[in-house]
Amino acid sequence: MMKKVLFVLNILFIFSISAYAQQDTTKAGQQSMDPQAAKYYNKAVENMKAGNYPEAITSLDSSLQVAKDYRTYFLKGQALLKSGNLQDARTNFLSSIAIDSTYEQSLYALANADLALKNYDEAIYYYKKVAATTSTPKMKSDAESGIAFAQQNQAIEFYNKGNELQKANKFDEAVKSYDQALAIDPKDYKSYYQKGIALSRQDKNDDAIKAFNQALAVNDSLAPAYIALGGIMTSKKDYEGALKNYEKALTVTNNENLKTGIQEGITRTYLVLGNQYIKDRKYDKAIETFKKAADATNSDQAYLGLAKAYIDRKQYNDALTALQNADKNKKTVTAGAISFYTGVVNYEKGEKAKALDSFKAASQDATYKKASQSYITRINAEKGQAPAKK
Repeated sequence: MMKKVLFVLNILFIFSISAYAQQDTTKAGQQSMDPQAAKYYNKAVENMKAGNYPEAITSLDSSLQVAKDYRTYFLKGQALLKSGNLQDARTNFLSSIAIDSTYEQSLYALANADLALKNYDEAIYYYKKVAATTSTPKMKSDAESGIAFAQQNQAIEFYNKGNELQKANKFDEAVKSYDQALAIDPKDYKSYYQKGIALSRQDKNDDAIKAFNQALAVNDSLAPAYIALGGIMTSKKDYEGALKNYEKALTVTNNENLKTGIQEGITRTYLVLGNQYIKDRKYDKAIETFKKAADATNSDQAYLGLAKAYIDRKQYNDALTALQNADKNKKTVTAGAISFYTGVVNYEKGEKAKALDSFKAASQDATYKKASQSYITRINAEKGQAPAKK
């Protein structure tokens, strides 16, 4: 299952805040501050410059005991951030804007803190507030970039959550999570694809088809979506549609493992279609279809189907060749199946002794035991012998 990776936040987070922090790590006095509070504040500034963040925090706490100042809370947030205490840093940025709601340095720092804490809605809210009120072009640009960054990561989290829910077989919840990702990023083809998988696993095939087609509308080279559509079309007995999607998948991928899987999908579709043709007594079409299946993957089931169609067309030598190929490429076809149909061919050719040997071998297979015993009884009767004991 495809998983997306969240973008790394720390470097962006620290340096974006620090760039603006330098404006306030100068001597207090640009705006009025209580002299004693300013003394502690300025001492904290010197400690910040020296990288002595615990000492800076102590000085800032002393300053705040004297006077609650938005700049002091902001600087304390910076010191806490440098000390790795993100949650407390956020609390101080909040305290700063509680005193001065227009202080864009704290608004921007708060947005960054929420982004790092994965509080995406809050981060977007504060970035938008900065972008709407700042008079600084760079601040506005950075805030707008922050909005896009937060939205992108939020969409990724919804996508990954959907994948985890799908692994837990919580398909309805997974679909909702993918929809949340798509509400943020309507061109996220991976979310459309995984949504289609979740829907198909609930047998909501029409909705799944829509989701896969939406994925392909964004990325028409997404081979897994074509493969998934091929599987659904086969289940809906739209064999032509299934084959069309499988063939398209082959043209858009260079992955050899994926190509092998696609060929197997093509084979499965041909097998289903070939067996349907046999049921409908359309033996020539069945032969043509089983040949295509055999050409795709040397499927033992395709050769067995081909043998059945040849038997019905009374092409017994061709049927024997097909059975030999089934035996040569045997994976899922049983020895009992090959023996039984070999017996049928020999019986129809009048080679009763060979047929009898084949049916005796096939009778050891529970699937073919009853039919084989019937042929054995018939052959013995034709020879004037008593029926074989069951």
